[in-house]
Amino acid sequence: MQLFQNRAGLKKAYADLQDELHLLRDRLKQQEGATIRVQEQLDALGELLADPATAFSALVFFQLRSLWKVCHRQLTKFAGDLVRVQETRESARHRADCEALRRSRLSDADEQVAAAQAALQEQQSVLAATQAQLERLSAIWHYFERRRLQKDLEAQRALTAAAESHRLRTEIERRAIADEAPPGFPGISLAARRNINLAIIGYAELLCEHVDAFGLTAKAKEAIARRVHEMSFGSRSECESYMQRVQNAITAVTHQKMINASVKLKLERLRAGCDYRNTADTVPTADSIVAPGHAKAPRRAAGADTHANAAVAAPPVWNVLADDYWDVYTLLLR
Repeated sequence: MQLFQNRAGLKKAYADLQDELHLLRDRLKQQEGATIRVQEQLDALGELLADPATAFSALVFFQLRSLWKVCHRQLTKFAGDLVRVQETRESARHRADCEALRRSRLSDADEQVAAAQAALQEQQSVLAATQAQLERLSAIWHYFERRRLQKDLEAQRALTAAAESHRLRTEIERRAIADEAPPGFPGISLAARRNINLAIIGYAELLCEHVDAFGLTAKAKEAIARRVHEMSFGSRSECESYMQRVQNAITAVTHQKMINASVKLKLERLRAGCDYRNTADTVPTADSIVAPGHAKAPRRAAGADTHANAAVAAPPVWNVLADDYWDVYTLLLR
Protein backbone atom coordinates (compact mmCIF):
# COMPACT_ATOMS: atom_id res chain seq x y z
CA MET A 1 0.00 0.00 0.00
CA GLN A 2 2.79 2.41 0.84
CA LEU A 3 4.60 1.65 -2.44
CA PHE A 4 1.36 2.13 -4.37
CA GLN A 5 0.72 5.49 -2.67
CA ASN A 6 4.29 6.63 -3.38
CA ARG A 7 3.91 5.63 -7.04
CA ALA A 8 0.63 7.55 -7.35
CA GLY A 9 2.21 10.60 -5.72
CA LEU A 10 5.18 10.48 -8.07
CA LYS A 11 2.90 10.22 -11.11
CA LYS A 12 0.91 13.27 -9.94
CA ALA A 13 4.09 15.26 -9.30
CA TYR A 14 5.41 14.28 -12.74
CA ALA A 15 2.15 15.40 -14.40
CA ASP A 16 2.32 18.74 -12.55
CA LEU A 17 5.91 19.25 -13.70
CA GLN A 18 4.90 18.46 -17.29
CA ASP A 19 2.12 21.06 -17.14
CA GLU A 20 4.51 23.63 -15.70
CA LEU A 21 7.04 22.81 -18.43
CA HIS A 22 4.44 23.39 -21.18
CA LEU A 23 3.37 26.65 -19.54
CA LEU A 24 6.99 27.88 -19.37
CA ARG A 25 7.53 26.95 -23.02
CA ASP A 26 4.46 28.96 -24.02
CA ARG A 27 5.70 31.93 -22.01
CA LEU A 28 9.13 31.61 -23.61
CA LYS A 29 7.58 31.68 -27.07
CA GLN A 30 5.54 34.75 -26.15
CA GLN A 31 8.62 36.47 -24.78
CA GLU A 32 10.60 35.61 -27.91
CA GLY A 33 7.83 37.11 -30.03
CA ALA A 34 7.77 40.25 -27.87
CA THR A 35 11.57 40.53 -28.12
CA ILE A 36 11.39 40.21 -31.91
CA ARG A 37 8.73 42.93 -32.09
CA VAL A 38 10.77 45.26 -29.87
CA GLN A 39 13.84 44.63 -32.02
CA GLU A 40 11.85 45.43 -35.16
CA GLN A 41 10.64 48.65 -33.54
CA LEU A 42 14.20 49.58 -32.61
CA ASP A 43 15.40 48.87 -36.15
CA ALA A 44 12.57 50.97 -37.57
CA LEU A 45 13.36 53.77 -35.14
CA GLY A 46 17.03 53.58 -36.10
CA GLU A 47 16.11 53.94 -39.76
CA LEU A 48 13.93 56.95 -38.96
CA LEU A 49 16.68 58.64 -36.99
CA ALA A 50 19.26 57.84 -39.66
CA ASP A 51 17.24 59.61 -42.35
CA PRO A 52 17.53 63.41 -42.07
CA ALA A 53 14.09 63.78 -43.63
CA THR A 54 12.37 61.87 -40.81
CA ALA A 55 14.74 62.22 -37.86
CA PHE A 56 13.38 65.56 -36.68
CA SER A 57 9.79 64.33 -36.92
CA ALA A 58 10.75 61.40 -34.68
CA LEU A 59 12.27 63.82 -32.15
CA VAL A 60 9.08 65.87 -32.13
CA PHE A 61 7.02 62.69 -31.72
CA PHE A 62 8.88 61.57 -28.61
CA GLN A 63 8.92 65.06 -27.14
CA LEU A 64 5.14 65.21 -27.52
CA ARG A 65 4.90 61.90 -25.67
CA SER A 66 7.16 63.35 -23.00
CA LEU A 67 4.79 66.34 -22.72
CA TRP A 68 1.93 63.90 -22.23
CA LYS A 69 3.82 62.14 -19.43
CA VAL A 70 4.63 65.45 -17.76
CA CYS A 71 0.95 66.40 -17.76
CA HIS A 72 0.04 62.98 -16.40
CA ARG A 73 2.57 63.38 -13.57
CA GLN A 74 1.18 66.81 -12.71
CA LEU A 75 -2.33 65.37 -12.68
CA THR A 76 -1.17 62.43 -10.54
CA LYS A 77 0.44 64.74 -7.99
CA PHE A 78 -2.67 66.91 -7.88
CA ALA A 79 -4.93 63.88 -7.37
CA GLY A 80 -2.66 62.44 -4.68
CA ASP A 81 -2.65 65.72 -2.76
CA LEU A 82 -6.45 65.89 -2.87
CA VAL A 83 -6.82 62.30 -1.66
CA ARG A 84 -4.34 62.76 1.19
CA VAL A 85 -5.99 65.95 2.41
CA GLN A 86 -9.47 64.42 2.26
CA GLU A 87 -8.38 61.20 3.95
CA THR A 88 -6.75 63.17 6.76
CA ARG A 89 -9.83 65.31 7.22
CA GLU A 90 -12.38 62.49 7.10
CA SER A 91 -10.31 60.10 9.20
CA ALA A 92 -9.98 62.76 11.91
CA ARG A 93 -13.73 63.36 11.76
CA HIS A 94 -14.33 59.60 11.91
CA ARG A 95 -12.15 59.26 15.01
CA ALA A 96 -13.89 62.21 16.66
CA ASP A 97 -17.34 60.75 15.91
CA CYS A 98 -16.30 57.33 17.19
CA GLU A 99 -14.90 58.85 20.39
CA ALA A 100 -18.07 60.91 20.90
CA LEU A 101 -20.20 57.80 20.40
CA ARG A 102 -17.97 55.85 22.79
CA ARG A 103 -18.27 58.54 25.46
CA SER A 104 -22.05 58.57 25.03
CA ARG A 105 -22.23 54.78 25.37
CA LEU A 106 -19.96 54.90 28.43
CA SER A 107 -22.20 57.53 29.99
CA ASP A 108 -25.27 55.36 29.40
CA ALA A 109 -23.39 52.33 30.76
CA ASP A 110 -22.37 54.29 33.88
CA GLU A 111 -26.00 55.22 34.46
CA GLN A 112 -27.04 51.58 34.11
CA VAL A 113 -24.30 50.49 36.54
CA ALA A 114 -25.37 53.15 39.04
CA ALA A 115 -29.03 52.12 38.71
CA ALA A 116 -28.12 48.44 39.14
CA GLN A 117 -26.00 49.26 42.22
CA ALA A 118 -28.84 51.25 43.75
CA ALA A 119 -31.28 48.41 43.07
CA LEU A 120 -28.85 45.94 44.66
CA GLN A 121 -28.42 48.09 47.76
CA GLU A 122 -32.18 48.37 48.10
CA GLN A 123 -32.60 44.59 47.88
CA GLN A 124 -29.75 44.08 50.36
CA SER A 125 -31.42 46.51 52.79
CA VAL A 126 -34.71 44.62 52.52
CA LEU A 127 -32.84 41.33 53.04
CA ALA A 128 -31.03 42.65 56.13
CA ALA A 129 -34.27 44.00 57.55
CA THR A 130 -36.01 40.66 57.01
CA GLN A 131 -33.13 38.78 58.66
CA ALA A 132 -33.17 41.15 61.65
CA GLN A 133 -36.90 40.77 62.03
CA LEU A 134 -36.57 36.98 61.89
CA GLU A 135 -33.88 37.03 64.60
CA ARG A 136 -36.14 39.07 66.90
CA LEU A 137 -38.95 36.53 66.64
CA SER A 138 -37.34 33.92 68.88
CA ALA A 139 -40.28 33.07 71.17
CA ILE A 140 -42.25 29.85 70.72
CA TRP A 141 -45.46 31.67 69.93
CA HIS A 142 -43.69 33.27 66.90
CA TYR A 143 -43.38 29.88 65.20
CA PHE A 144 -45.88 30.45 62.40
CA GLU A 145 -44.68 34.00 61.79
CA ARG A 146 -41.07 32.76 61.60
CA ARG A 147 -42.09 30.21 58.94
CA ARG A 148 -43.71 32.98 56.91
CA LEU A 149 -40.64 35.23 57.29
CA GLN A 150 -38.32 32.37 56.28
CA LYS A 151 -40.22 32.01 53.02
CA ASP A 152 -40.04 35.75 52.51
CA LEU A 153 -36.33 35.59 53.33
CA GLU A 154 -35.68 32.93 50.66
CA ALA A 155 -37.57 34.97 48.07
CA GLN A 156 -35.65 38.11 49.08
CA ARG A 157 -32.34 36.24 48.79
CA ALA A 158 -33.31 35.24 45.23
CA LEU A 159 -34.17 38.85 44.41
CA THR A 160 -30.87 40.03 45.90
CA ALA A 161 -28.93 37.43 43.90
CA ALA A 162 -30.71 38.53 40.70
CA ALA A 163 -29.87 42.17 41.47
CA GLU A 164 -26.23 41.21 42.08
CA SER A 165 -26.14 39.31 38.77
CA HIS A 166 -27.65 42.29 36.94
CA ARG A 167 -25.06 44.62 38.48
CA LEU A 168 -22.23 42.32 37.36
CA ARG A 169 -23.63 42.20 33.81
CA THR A 170 -23.80 45.97 33.60
CA GLU A 171 -20.22 46.28 34.86
CA ILE A 172 -19.01 43.72 32.30
CA GLU A 173 -20.84 45.55 29.51
CA ARG A 174 -19.36 48.84 30.65
CA ARG A 175 -15.85 47.34 30.73
CA ALA A 176 -16.36 45.89 27.23
CA ILE A 177 -17.32 49.32 25.88
CA ALA A 178 -14.28 50.88 27.52
CA ASP A 179 -11.91 48.22 26.15
CA GLU A 180 -13.28 47.81 22.61
CA ALA A 181 -11.07 49.00 19.75
CA PRO A 182 -12.41 51.87 17.65
CA PRO A 183 -13.74 50.86 14.21
CA GLY A 184 -11.40 51.34 11.29
CA PHE A 185 -11.71 54.20 8.85
CA PRO A 186 -14.11 53.02 6.10
CA GLY A 187 -12.57 55.24 3.43
CA ILE A 188 -13.43 58.48 1.69
CA SER A 189 -17.14 59.13 1.41
CA LEU A 190 -19.06 58.99 -1.86
CA ALA A 191 -19.61 62.76 -2.00
CA ALA A 192 -15.92 63.43 -1.38
CA ARG A 193 -14.85 60.95 -4.07
CA ARG A 194 -17.18 62.64 -6.53
CA ASN A 195 -15.78 66.07 -5.68
CA ILE A 196 -12.20 64.80 -6.02
CA ASN A 197 -12.98 63.26 -9.41
CA LEU A 198 -14.57 66.51 -10.60
CA ALA A 199 -11.51 68.45 -9.41
CA ILE A 200 -9.22 66.03 -11.29
CA ILE A 201 -11.34 66.47 -14.42
CA GLY A 202 -11.22 70.25 -14.00
CA TYR A 203 -7.45 70.21 -13.66
CA ALA A 204 -7.18 67.97 -16.73
CA GLU A 205 -9.20 70.57 -18.66
CA LEU A 206 -6.90 73.27 -17.32
CA LEU A 207 -3.85 71.34 -18.57
CA CYS A 208 -5.50 71.04 -21.97
CA GLU A 209 -5.94 74.80 -22.06
CA HIS A 210 -2.34 75.45 -21.01
CA VAL A 211 -0.92 73.06 -23.58
CA ASP A 212 -3.29 74.29 -26.29
CA ALA A 213 -1.94 77.79 -25.80
CA PHE A 214 1.05 76.41 -27.72
CA GLY A 215 -1.14 74.47 -30.17
CA LEU A 216 -0.01 71.05 -28.90
CA THR A 217 -2.94 69.43 -27.10
CA ALA A 218 -4.37 67.57 -30.11
CA LYS A 219 -0.86 66.73 -31.35
CA ALA A 220 0.10 65.21 -28.00
CA LYS A 221 -3.06 63.08 -28.03
CA GLU A 222 -2.28 61.98 -31.58
CA ALA A 223 1.31 61.09 -30.64
CA ILE A 224 0.02 58.84 -27.85
CA ALA A 225 -2.50 57.11 -30.10
CA ARG A 226 -0.22 56.56 -33.13
CA ARG A 227 3.24 55.21 -33.93
CA VAL A 228 6.33 57.21 -34.68
CA HIS A 229 6.50 56.33 -38.38
CA GLU A 230 2.84 57.28 -38.85
CA MET A 231 3.35 60.97 -38.06
CA SER A 232 5.18 63.76 -39.82
CA PHE A 233 5.67 67.30 -38.60
CA GLY A 234 7.03 68.95 -41.72
CA SER A 235 10.44 70.35 -42.50
CA ARG A 236 13.38 70.73 -40.15
CA SER A 237 12.49 74.31 -39.31
CA GLU A 238 8.90 73.32 -38.55
CA CYS A 239 10.08 70.47 -36.36
CA GLU A 240 12.41 72.82 -34.48
CA SER A 241 9.46 75.15 -33.95
CA TYR A 242 7.44 72.22 -32.57
CA MET A 243 10.26 71.24 -30.22
CA GLN A 244 10.59 74.77 -28.93
CA ARG A 245 6.85 74.95 -28.29
CA VAL A 246 6.96 71.60 -26.50
CA GLN A 247 9.66 72.85 -24.15
CA ASN A 248 7.71 76.04 -23.52
CA ALA A 249 4.56 74.01 -22.84
CA ILE A 250 6.40 71.76 -20.36
CA THR A 251 7.73 74.83 -18.57
CA ALA A 252 4.26 76.38 -18.45
CA VAL A 253 2.68 73.20 -17.13
CA THR A 254 5.26 72.59 -14.40
CA HIS A 255 5.39 76.22 -13.24
CA GLN A 256 1.74 77.21 -13.46
CA LYS A 257 0.31 79.24 -10.61
CA MET A 258 -3.16 79.88 -9.17
CA ILE A 259 -4.16 76.27 -9.86
CA ASN A 260 -6.63 76.01 -6.99
CA ALA A 261 -8.58 79.12 -8.00
CA SER A 262 -8.88 78.00 -11.62
CA VAL A 263 -9.82 74.46 -10.66
CA LYS A 264 -12.41 75.78 -8.20
CA LEU A 265 -14.19 77.65 -11.00
CA LYS A 266 -14.21 74.54 -13.16
CA LEU A 267 -15.36 72.44 -10.21
CA GLU A 268 -18.39 74.68 -9.67
CA ARG A 269 -19.33 74.38 -13.36
CA LEU A 270 -18.86 70.63 -13.41
CA ARG A 271 -20.77 70.11 -10.18
CA ALA A 272 -23.72 72.12 -11.50
CA GLY A 273 -24.09 70.14 -14.74
CA CYS A 274 -22.65 66.66 -14.28
CA ASP A 275 -24.76 63.51 -14.27
CA TYR A 276 -24.06 60.00 -12.96
CA ARG A 277 -25.29 56.65 -14.21
CA ASN A 278 -26.54 55.62 -10.76
CA THR A 279 -26.52 56.79 -7.17
CA ALA A 280 -23.39 54.79 -6.30
CA ASP A 281 -21.27 55.88 -9.28
CA THR A 282 -18.41 58.32 -8.66
CA VAL A 283 -17.41 59.08 -12.27
CA PRO A 284 -19.74 61.41 -14.21
CA THR A 285 -20.86 60.61 -17.72
CA ALA A 286 -18.63 61.99 -20.45
CA ASP A 287 -21.46 63.90 -22.13
CA SER A 288 -22.46 65.78 -18.99
CA ILE A 289 -19.12 67.43 -18.25
CA VAL A 290 -18.76 69.38 -21.51
CA ALA A 291 -19.52 73.05 -21.18
CA PRO A 292 -21.94 74.44 -23.78
CA GLY A 293 -19.76 75.58 -26.68
CA HIS A 294 -20.17 78.40 -29.14
CA ALA A 295 -19.83 78.20 -32.86
CA LYS A 296 -16.87 79.89 -34.42
CA ALA A 297 -17.43 83.30 -35.85
CA PRO A 298 -18.29 83.32 -39.57
CA ARG A 299 -16.05 85.11 -42.00
CA ARG A 300 -16.89 88.71 -42.58
CA ALA A 301 -18.25 89.44 -46.07
CA ALA A 302 -16.94 92.37 -48.06
CA GLY A 303 -18.84 95.52 -47.24
CA ALA A 304 -20.82 93.91 -44.43
CA ASP A 305 -21.57 95.66 -41.19
CA THR A 306 -18.57 95.48 -38.85
CA HIS A 307 -20.63 95.20 -35.67
CA ALA A 308 -22.81 92.41 -37.07
CA ASN A 309 -19.77 90.23 -37.71
CA ALA A 310 -17.72 91.03 -34.63
CA ALA A 311 -18.23 87.61 -33.05
CA VAL A 312 -15.12 85.94 -31.69
CA ALA A 313 -14.31 82.30 -32.19
CA ALA A 314 -15.09 80.27 -29.10
CA PRO A 315 -12.24 78.40 -27.44
CA PRO A 316 -12.13 74.66 -28.04
CA VAL A 317 -14.08 72.44 -25.68
CA TRP A 318 -12.04 69.54 -24.24
CA ASN A 319 -13.91 66.41 -23.25
CA VAL A 320 -11.15 64.91 -21.13
CA LEU A 321 -13.23 61.88 -20.21
CA ALA A 322 -14.33 60.93 -23.73
CA ASP A 323 -10.79 61.34 -25.10
CA ASP A 324 -9.02 60.24 -21.87
CA TYR A 325 -6.61 63.18 -21.93
CA TRP A 326 -3.52 62.71 -19.77
CA ASP A 327 -4.78 59.19 -18.88
CA VAL A 328 -7.25 60.77 -16.49
CA TYR A 329 -9.29 57.59 -16.11
CA THR A 330 -6.44 55.87 -14.29
CA LEU A 331 -6.58 58.54 -11.54
CA LEU A 332 -10.33 58.74 -10.89
CA LEU A 333 -11.60 57.25 -7.64
CA ARG A 334 -14.11 54.45 -7.86
